[in-house]
Amino acid sequence: MIRIHFTAADVGRVTFLPEPEPLRQAALAARALGPGQTSAAARRWRRVAASRVRPAMGPLFKLISPTGQFPGFLTPQVDRAGLESAIECLLETPADLIRAELQPHLPAEIHPYMRALLRGQADARRALGGAVREFHRLVLGPSAIDLGRTHAADLAIRSRTVLTGGTEELLATLHPTVAWQDGFLSFPMPFEYDVKLAGRGLRLCPSPFVSECLIFDEPGVVPLLIYPAVALPAVDSDERDSADALAELLGRTRAAVLRTLAAPAGTSQLARRLNISTASASEHARVLRIAGLLTTDRSRGTAHHSLTPVAVQLLLSMDC
Repeated sequence: MIRIHFTAADVGRVTFLPEPEPLRQAALAARALGPGQTSAAARRWRRVAASRVRPAMGPLFKLISPTGQFPGFLTPQVDRAGLESAIECLLETPADLIRAELQPHLPAEIHPYMRALLRGQADARRALGGAVREFHRLVLGPSAIDLGRTHAADLAIRSRTVLTGGTEELLATLHPTVAWQDGFLSFPMPFEYDVKLAGRGLRLCPSPFVSECLIFDEPGVVPLLIYPAVALPAVDSDERDSADALAELLGRTRAAVLRTLAAPAGTSQLARRLNISTASASEHARVLRIAGLLTTDRSRGTAHHSLTPVAVQLLLSMDC
């Protein structure tokens, strides 16, 4: 059982990640391609995504254990947004940290790549960075719009819960396996672990790649709770254009823009989420702004887009 202990201050410091962290998303997706249990949505995704895996992605998969665990250094704290910044931070991981996290869990006989990584060889680090980059490009990239739609739809639902029921109602309804009572959030695990927030607050992030909640707790860092994303109705690719009413109304890319802006974003961030050019993201935002579906705030030369109340109602009526 995992128990997360909240103070009154922690309840007021519950926040959401506006978009998944690229390294953690890669780790969770690679984990979902393994033999363990996962969500129905991940199983549907896996049937298509598995064929996109290439041998060059091997260094990433070697860090995912058969039980689905992966080392903390694979998901470092990154100050700047974007995949390349995250990979740069990953490649700077000290060799002693890599050894400390890996060696206790490795068998006596290990793959030559793992030996090279433990020795801190530069080529082994570059291979890991390349594996993550290729995984994002070939495996996650083709699913970017659907993944963004799922993330945005989940955040829209959670936003409505906070507006109507408050943060405690949000925590109580995250997932059927989660219980909220008397300042404790708990969910089942095959081991006992207590997380004392002690004023740090809690970050939340939905993921379609998990069937259970996962907690990441490191000293001096705001703990992160990954929970199963809301299950959207499955739509076959051949039926998508006729089944997606919002896409029929706005066009597929503009519908995706609207959905992903359930979590406000800048133009570059929006482009990354949807795997489109910055110029294209800016143009779609302009059209949606003219239509009264989003607002744009400009500060120090940066445009920051968010949905209008009309857009929120449109999303809720068509997606939820």
